[in-house]
Amino acid sequence: MNALFRVDASLEMGTGHVMRCLTLAETLRQNGVEVEFISREHQGNEIKKIEDSGFKVYKLEHRKIKSDDKAKLQHSHWLGVTQIQDAFDCIDLIKGKFFDWLIVDHYALDEEWQNNLRTFYGKLLIIDDLSDRKHNCDVLLDQTYNKSKSSYKKLVPPRCKLLIGSKYALLRSEFTELRSKSLRSRIKPKLKNLLINMGGIDKSNHTSSVLTHLSESELSSGLNISVVMGSNSPFLDEVKSLADKLPMNIQILENVKKMAELMASSDVAIGASGTTTWERCCMGLPTIQIVTASNQKPLADNLAKKNIIKLVRNVEEINGTLENFNKWMKASSDLASQVCDGIGSIRTFNNLCDHEVSLEHYEDIKMCNYINLNKDDLALALRMRNHESIRYWMHNKNIISDEEHENFIYKLESSTTERYFLIKFKKAVLGSISFTRIKPNVSIDFGIYTNPFSDQTGSGRLLEEVASIYAFEQLKVKEINLQVYEDNKRAIDFYFKSGFKTQEIKEFEGKNIVNMIKRAN
Repeated sequence: MNALFRVDASLEMGTGHVMRCLTLAETLRQNGVEVEFISREHQGNEIKKIEDSGFKVYKLEHRKIKSDDKAKLQHSHWLGVTQIQDAFDCIDLIKGKFFDWLIVDHYALDEEWQNNLRTFYGKLLIIDDLSDRKHNCDVLLDQTYNKSKSSYKKLVPPRCKLLIGSKYALLRSEFTELRSKSLRSRIKPKLKNLLINMGGIDKSNHTSSVLTHLSESELSSGLNISVVMGSNSPFLDEVKSLADKLPMNIQILENVKKMAELMASSDVAIGASGTTTWERCCMGLPTIQIVTASNQKPLADNLAKKNIIKLVRNVEEINGTLENFNKWMKASSDLASQVCDGIGSIRTFNNLCDHEVSLEHYEDIKMCNYINLNKDDLALALRMRNHESIRYWMHNKNIISDEEHENFIYKLESSTTERYFLIKFKKAVLGSISFTRIKPNVSIDFGIYTNPFSDQTGSGRLLEEVASIYAFEQLKVKEINLQVYEDNKRAIDFYFKSGFKTQEIKEFEGKNIVNMIKRAN
């Protein structure tokens, strides 16, 4: 499986689009997906950041064109060229290539651009938060808090799966790892460590204004202030000079790599209403927020209305808000932590990981992830699982209810260690494959069962081949493990012929279980 991202950064659009794409790209890479980027060389671009993260970047030349008053999109000028020109430029770079997924995060692109590249990708994921233009896509992700799916009803085709809401916020794994520690530290609010982050670019130099006004507060002398900025910020040197002059304990941090750690050690933040909103919420970091771009206002107003953040209209309001921190910080932290849990990138990936495998005489066998199944296929999956011939050889021999099945599917979307696939060939369902205890590049446990309602012969062999190809070639694991009852002689003989070897025999609820292993060649 391979994926291509189309995303830009610039002094005007900031770095947030690139940063959230890098987060998803890293999740894809960790799961065996080959990832590449296309990005234009705008002033303030983040191409080096992408390359330093280990991804190939196809570079589009920076161009200056005259403003088009008739441009149909509000952010058309962000592109630097027309959509048609950008599409042709991209095609020149990727001629002869085909990508399973094209992932686009750009306010200046819509279905016009997408349709021109249609022959170069299998499926299209759009990352958006404006809902102001049409897309011809298969999946659309909008991580806006409390956003309604109805916002996109007339903007995407009926086939499009909508991933809407802050549960899909794209955050790096470091935020999930430090989330519990950060939340525990906020049980008793204090005001000692202050984090300021007005965006990677901060083109209007809000940072200097914030620092200047803070210096007038009685609290400022007792604060440890950390200011985070990007190296491309046009005011970086000015902020450094100001920090040296002000009578406060200020450290300026560039291109911070451990933002989660910094947020976890901060008591309160002053920040822009951009993509770092979700990072602060995940960490339960109480925030005084400032709108720095018009497209941020609806989200900021929504969060402020629910007391998740303290929204100030201008920097003059910051000092008074800080001085009353005991009245709002604890409640704000608790509410913010409920907005997002940090595993949106995993949820997004799980919605993309349908797969196709080609075997000799059996081309395009479809691996259909359970979380993407339609109602009929979900019902069939449950009936298969509850069939007596299937349950007999399972640890849990109970009949699964509809409610239990629905809860199971719901939890799968958030799982980092489990994937279940319904396997189809020419629309016929061959059976089911489960992957558990997934450790990409290391090991995986799996189980298979054929469709008990099908008369197709050889399905078991096909399922095992598909599972092995996916595990060894896609996830690049070194070994596959399985368990089978010792008295299931037919299954044990089948797995021996498939290349598995007995590792050990253990007892489970009075019956012997054979652990078997198959290693990569």
